[in-house]
Amino acid sequence: MRDRTETLAVGDQAPDFRLTAANRDGTFSLNALLAAGPLILEFLRGTW
Repeated sequence: MRDRTETLAVGDQAPDFRLTAANRDGTFSLNALLAAGPLILEFLRGTW
């Protein structure tokens, strides 16, 4: 298992995770999104 503080390198497979939807009810999981096809995942950092 990967240490949670370890940075992924280009080409590494991201671990599955689940997030609460920000603008509607429900959650999203990485595995469920990948089941629908290829996925680009971007995390933005900052204040809104």
